[in-house]
Formats: sequence, structure tokens, C-alpha cells
Amino acid sequence: MTPDERTVVDVLAEAAIEMPWPEAEIEPWLLSFARRVMACEVRIGSAPAPPPDVSLLFADQRFLVATRPDGGPPFDEADTRLLAALTAMATASRHAARRDERLRRQAVTDDLTGLWHHNYFRELLEATVEGRVGETIGVLFLDVDGMKRLNEHLGHLDADEVLRVLGSRLRSDVLPEGSFAARMGGDEFAVVLRHLDGDDGAAHLERIVADLHAALGAGVAVGDTLVTVDVSIGAALSTAGDDDPDLLLREAERQMRERKRSRRPDALPPRWYDDRTVLRDMLDQGRVEVAYQPIVELASGRVDGWEALVRGRHLDFGPVSPMMLVGAASKLRMLDELTEAVLDQSLEAMRTVTARLGRPAALSVNIEFEQLRLDSRLLRSLPERIAGTDVRLVLEISERHVSRWSPAQRMVAGELAEAGIGLAVDDFGTGYSALSLLTSWEWHWIKIDRALVADLGTRQGRTVLGHVARMLADLGHTAVAEGVETESELTALRDLGLALGQGTHFAAPTSADAVLASLEPDAP
Repeated sequence: MTPDERTVVDVLAEAAIEMPWPEAEIEPWLLSFARRVMACEVRIGSAPAPPPDVSLLFADQRFLVATRPDGGPPFDEADTRLLAALTAMATASRHAARRDERLRRQAVTDDLTGLWHHNYFRELLEATVEGRVGETIGVLFLDVDGMKRLNEHLGHLDADEVLRVLGSRLRSDVLPEGSFAARMGGDEFAVVLRHLDGDDGAAHLERIVADLHAALGAGVAVGDTLVTVDVSIGAALSTAGDDDPDLLLREAERQMRERKRSRRPDALPPRWYDDRTVLRDMLDQGRVEVAYQPIVELASGRVDGWEALVRGRHLDFGPVSPMMLVGAASKLRMLDELTEAVLDQSLEAMRTVTARLGRPAALSVNIEFEQLRLDSRLLRSLPERIAGTDVRLVLEISERHVSRWSPAQRMVAGELAEAGIGLAVDDFGTGYSALSLLTSWEWHWIKIDRALVADLGTRQGRTVLGHVARMLADLGHTAVAEGVETESELTALRDLGLALGQGTHFAAPTSADAVLASLEPDAP
């Protein structure tokens, strides 16, 4: 056996003995083992290299790439098989690490809600109490009121969906940093609150409980039904260094039971409405609201216009998600009523905005493809609504919902265009892209979905978005980048030559009053 052969045997034996490799060391070990047996450059990349390099996939679209120096001998079958063996070990080690992590998570978390199991929660509570130094800690115990009735009305599977959503809300940022929650069993939950106000922990605890009541009491969409539940919450506060964790939890549970007993029985049952009733109530009560987000010229920072975003708040259920509103309106053939409620508010607001600005501004309103009908009373009313104003109305249609254009839809689009009302494509690049869509109409703009913007941090993402931007420019379309969240994304989009953008980096969706308060007339 030659020295080179001994090295190969030693490396393979060492790599096999260490199986599975430690998760944090998988990539470094793979590179180290490969370099010891290959007289060439070896790297890990996110894309394969063309021949004569050797590229082997080992996990999550990561490749082991071997490159011979200029003038070096080409790779032979033995080289490739050796690299394949090491890559297989790395892949198996990663699978083993993920399996172990999955099993560990399953052992300590609740499958339905994703919260901690009650046993692990008790360990965390004990460690928190013992490890604090002068920290005020709160413990909450929560019980969903009327869960039995909810199970009887919805069935266990749909009632479980309510519990899953409540668990998701307990994992959100409604709790102070460092806090954590658990499902204690059935419809009961517990929470440990960290970093409470040391000077007035009781008042801070009350504010958090009030916020939790509001967050957990918001409507939950379950199929065709909107459900809202009440939650009884008991609280215990710990400030002394010798508190017993188990006694804290018991006190919080005792307080919860006491609150539940003190409430009127008729206040406890959950409430549910079918989506038609919810939507009809909101339209009749004027509970469909509008939030406005600016669309900004990327080069200058000047606001070109605003998108009107539908929002809803039911008297009983509180906030209702836009997706549920639009979905229910589509199913119930009430889209025009919902859109009209948005247009009534947004056109009035934008007339005031353009007067304050002293120049025209765009207003984009989302509609569904099915609303482009020749017999649409709503669309036929739009030219008169914008006549004599500086509002440039743009109707956005989501790419994922656009089907084949018919002559009737083309006629509707033509009539709107003659009145100065543009049509735009929303959510372009979400995986439904049909390039024929781009040439089917003279779109006012094409909105590039946040999914493409979010990938700007990777080389492949910048390449893809760059190709999309150039294609849209070559076709004569104005591109709007959606979901711009950071300064680095803004810089990259400017470098790619995109004209417009919107996102929280510029401003979050806000009320018409807030938009007006932020305005100053453009300088002459």
C-alpha cells in the first residue's frame, strides 16, 4: 500500500468511526477530510460548478465542489467515489442531527400548539426562579371558557384549530422578552413573564393580562366560521428570592379558578358566526377600514402614491384578517360591496392628500380578477368618482388569481384606461408567473413580490431579481418592489434600477389622519 493509499484508508476509517459527525462540525470536517485525501482546492458552495470540477450535493442545496489547479491531472472515477463517500457521511450526519433535534423537540413541546409541555415548563419555571437576581417574575394560568360547548358545536378537529391559534398567539411578541408559555393540558395554558417592572410589577402584570385578553379574544377563522372565545386568567407575582415555583403556579391557577367562578355563566360560552354574517355585519356597521402604505420613488425618496389596504374590526370579534374578509367576500359574491367600502374611504382621503401635496398622487386599490366584468356597476362608476381630482387610480390584480384574458375583460380594461384608470399586476414572482401575462396588457406597473426582494441577500437572489428587473424594463413596464424592509435592500434595489418600492422601511400601513399629519407640500 502506497503512502497515498494509507492516507485515504486512514481518513475514511476516521470519518466512519466518528459517525455521526457533530452537527456544528459537519461542514468543517467534510472540508478537512476531503482536503487531506485530495490534492486540490475543495470548497462548499450553494451551486454546483461545471466540469471538469466535481460537485456533489450533500444537504439543503449545498455542494461539495472540488477543483484541480491549472495543469493538474483530471479527476478520475476513484476521486469521485472517494468524495461521494465523504459526502454521504456528511449527509447522513446531518439527517441524524435533525432527527435527534426533532425527537428532542417532540419530547418537550406540544404537537398541537408548539408550546412547551407542562413537565418541561415546570423545569423552566424552577430554573427561572432559582437563577434570577432581583428580578420580578409573573406566572399566569389560563383556561379557555366554554371549550366543551365549542367541541360540541364545531367538533374536536375544528375546536383543536382554535387551540392551535391561541398557542400561536402565545408564542408571538405579545409577551415580554424572555417570557415563555406552555400547554398544561386540554384547554389550559401557563405563562412565565420575565423582566417585569421592578418598581411596579403588579401594574405591569395587569397591563400584560389586559393585552393577553385582547390578543386571545380576537376572532379565529375556522373553515366558514369565525370563532371568538373568552379566557380566564389568573396571575401570581414573585419578587422575593425564596419563592417556591410550584406555589407560584398553584396560586396563579387558584386565581384563575376564582375569576372563572365569579363570572356570569352567560358570559362564558364562546361565540361563533358564519362568515356571511360577519361580513354583512361589518359592512352594515361601517367596520371595514382602510390603512395606507406609501409607494416611494427609490431614487429620490419622493412618495408617488399610496396603496389602500383593507382592514376589518367586528364589534364582537375585534380585528378580522384581510385574507378572511376577501375570501369570504369572494365566496359570497360580495366583492364589489367590499371594494366599494374601500374606495369610498380611500378616494375621499386621497382627494384631501393631493390637495395638501399640491400635485397628483397614485391610489392603488386591490381587486380580484373576477371583478373585471362588463356588467360591473362598481367599475362603471369609477370614471365619475375620480373626475376633476388629482387622484391617479390604479386597480391591482394579484398574479396568482389572474386567469386567461377574455375579450370581455380586455374591453373592460380598455374602458378603464380611457378614463385614466390603470390596471396593475400584484405579487409577481410568487410561483404562479405566466410570462404571457406581462404582454397581455399595458400594465400601469408590475409589483414584484416580497419573496424575491427577501432573497437579495444571496447571490442567486440578486441574480434572479436582476433578470426580472431587466425583463420588465425591456418590456416597458414600471416595477414596484414590495416588502422593502432594510436599508441594504433599498440600496440593492436602487443598484438594480427599480423605479418604485413600498414596505416598512419607508412606512408601515397607517390611517388617513396619520398620512395627512406627515405631509408637507412639495417644494416648487
